[in-house]
Amino acid sequence: MIRPLACALALLLASPALQAGDPKEVKGKEEKAQQEKGASGDTLLNVKGELTNDDPKDEKIRPCPCKTYPVRLKKGESYVIYMASTVIDPFLRLLDPFGKEVAFDDDSGGGYNARILYKAGETGVYKVIATAYPWKGAGKPSITGPFTLTVRKGNLAAANPKEEGPDPYLDLYGKPAPQIAGITVKGKTKKLSDFKGKVVLVDFWAIWCQPCIRTFPHLRDWQKQYSKEGLRIIGVSTYYQRVGFDKETGMPKHVAKAMDEDQEKALLKEFAFHHKLKHDLLLVPRSDYTDVSKEYRVRGIPHAVLIDRQGMIRLIRVGATPQNAAALEAEIRKLLAQK
Repeated sequence: MIRPLACALALLLASPALQAGDPKEVKGKEEKAQQEKGASGDTLLNVKGELTNDDPKDEKIRPCPCKTYPVRLKKGESYVIYMASTVIDPFLRLLDPFGKEVAFDDDSGGGYNARILYKAGETGVYKVIATAYPWKGAGKPSITGPFTLTVRKGNLAAANPKEEGPDPYLDLYGKPAPQIAGITVKGKTKKLSDFKGKVVLVDFWAIWCQPCIRTFPHLRDWQKQYSKEGLRIIGVSTYYQRVGFDKETGMPKHVAKAMDEDQEKALLKEFAFHHKLKHDLLLVPRSDYTDVSKEYRVRGIPHAVLIDRQGMIRLIRVGATPQNAAALEAEIRKLLAQK
C-alpha cells in the first residue's frame, strides 16, 4: 500500500527563487545547498530530492528516472547509505571510483526503503544512484516523487539491534508465530503451520543480500546436523523480477527483462543448487511479504526467527555475525531437546 504523501511542493512553487530563471537549474542548486548543509561530521550526504520524469533514466532499473550523487569514501571505512520515501519504492545502486557497481539494494531499509551497508574497497569518489523500483498496477508505488538520501559513516551492523541492551524483540517471545504462506521453488504451496510439532528456523533473506549468503554455511550445517532431530529451515523471500545471479560465481546480477513467477522460481532453484541449499525456500507474493515483514518486524536481512514445537517465537536475530550464529545454534539445541 502506498503511504500518504507529505509534500512541500506547493511551498517550493510559491518561492521567488523558482519563479526566476530556469526551474530545473534552480532546483538543482537547492538540492546542492541541502546536500552541503546536511553533510557534516559522520554524515557525508544529506539530501531531500525528488525523482521526476525529466530526470535521466537509470541504465539498469528502466524506465525509472534516477539522480546521481558523488560522495568521497575512504578505503577500509564502513558506510550506511539510506534512501527513504512515502511515495516511491526506493532502489539504490553504488558505483566505485572506476564505475563498477559494487552494491545495490531494494528493501532492506524496512518497508519500501533501501539501505546499503558498505565497506569501501578503494579511496575515491563513488556515485550513489538513487532511483525507484517499477511496480505496476493499481495501489503500487509511483516511480516519481520525493525522497530523502543520507550517507554516513557507520559499521556494517549499524542498523541492526545492538548486542548489548534490551532485546528489541523481547515482547514477541512466547507468542504464536504469525502465519507465512507461499510457493516453494518446486511449485508446492506451503505454510508455516504445516510444520507444527517441529522446531522451525524462519530465515528472511533475498538473492541480492550478501550478508544472507554469508549465513549459508551455517544453514547447510544445521540442515545436515539437526533435520533428523526435528529442525526445519524455511528461507522466506519474495519476487524481485529483475535480480538474477551469475551461475559461475553465484553472485547477484541485474537482468534486463523482468521475470515472471515461474522464471523466478526456476532461477531460485538454480541458485539453491549452486549454493547447495537443501532447506525449503518459500516465495511469498509481494503484498503478503510486506504484511508478514511487519508482523515479524523485519527491518534488515538476514532476519532469523526461531519457533518452538508449539509454534511460539523463541528467538530473533538480525545480521550475519558469529555471535548471532552461536546464539541461534544454542537455542536450536535447547528447543530440539524439548519434546
